[in-house]
Amino acid sequence: MRKSGNIISCENSNKRLQIGESQCGNPYVSSQIGKDGHAMSYYWNYSSPLGMITLFSEDGRRLFGLWFDGQVYDRSLMPEQEKTEKENLSVFRKAAEWLDQYFSGKDPGIFPDLALTGSEFRRMVSEEMLKIPFGATTTYGAIAKQIAARTGRPRVSAQAVGGAVGHNPLSVMVPCHRVVGKNGSLTGYAGGFEKKIRLLENEGVDLKQRGLFVPKAPSYSSGGAGQAEEKRKTEEQVKPALRWPDGKPRCHWCKSDNERYIRYHDEEWGVPLHDDHRLFELLILEMFQAGLSWECVLNKREAFREAFDGFALERVCSYGEEKLEELRDNPGIIRNRLKIRAAVNNAKIFRKIQAEYGSFDRYLWHWTQGKTLREIGRTTSPLSDAVSADLKRRGMKFVGTTIMYSYLQAAGVIHSHEEGCFLYRPPEDME
Repeated sequence: MRKSGNIISCENSNKRLQIGESQCGNPYVSSQIGKDGHAMSYYWNYSSPLGMITLFSEDGRRLFGLWFDGQVYDRSLMPEQEKTEKENLSVFRKAAEWLDQYFSGKDPGIFPDLALTGSEFRRMVSEEMLKIPFGATTTYGAIAKQIAARTGRPRVSAQAVGGAVGHNPLSVMVPCHRVVGKNGSLTGYAGGFEKKIRLLENEGVDLKQRGLFVPKAPSYSSGGAGQAEEKRKTEEQVKPALRWPDGKPRCHWCKSDNERYIRYHDEEWGVPLHDDHRLFELLILEMFQAGLSWECVLNKREAFREAFDGFALERVCSYGEEKLEELRDNPGIIRNRLKIRAAVNNAKIFRKIQAEYGSFDRYLWHWTQGKTLREIGRTTSPLSDAVSADLKRRGMKFVGTTIMYSYLQAAGVIHSHEEGCFLYRPPEDME
């Protein structure tokens, strides 16, 4: 087996720790109470061909986490408090044997002692990923359809699936690396593109044959026939998704058969917003997007504007039960009772934030000191995590990190037009 180090026991004499409040220094995981009344969490390092992997167990029986060092949402960076050398836990020994077999290019099957954590939606996404065969791939959209069928919903957002895939705490074993974009782009792996590619190649996947590619072309230095050929091949893979009849290349998600969607992409998405009225409208519409698609919401935007009195903040704040019932009976909008009620709740909190900061614009842009960030290929970020947590703390509903990331992109706080899109701005132009 390839392994190193000892089991780390992180102990604390406080009561059971809640997720997000680990006294051991990890902001994401909770701990179990041992017989001596101390909180216990167990870690072990496994040395893989792709770098060090940290294994984590809350109860000593099941595997709760598996992360490559340095990956996004990596929890192995927790400061060590107390190290205790112990006999290898059975779950770690079995995990190491599973990883040995996997990295030898063999299919070890599903690891039997996995603890799928997180929300019900994230657990469902994990369950669907476990169904992807060794050496196969699927798309975010395909998983969204599977979950919609399981839950009886008319539609589930592929973007929401992307957020769950990106936060997968059990890399490799819950094979999030087998999930790709609908056009073959290798997006959304917290461990990075290189590891995603190498994991797929380890399973015998021929990327070229499958039409898989890294969406953002690498930088190429001048000179060298090999580099020029590599660049040409990469561009050949990217261009088909960007060709448009009017000659303007656009982001791959923009649909050429929806004029409303095209205008939104060209004229609104990613343009920095500083008007509180438009920021309020966008926040409510993004909230209604939860579990659906933005195209669905955009197609109903005019109906929403009429139903919500032009998104006049004071009017929405004053809505009573009679108006809420009227909205629930309106066929032109998304008639979700919880979202309609949350819209009024969020309007009142929006107004409180205005009073606290002088405007919602000041509140929103203070997170980046007024600067626009440049990010591509993500559905969440530390920024969206922070904004989401703050709005939830204030009492807003349907403002999870994926929804807030979409909001930040739409409002221009995060610029995500893809390289190759005619609206793309290189990093040097973002200051």
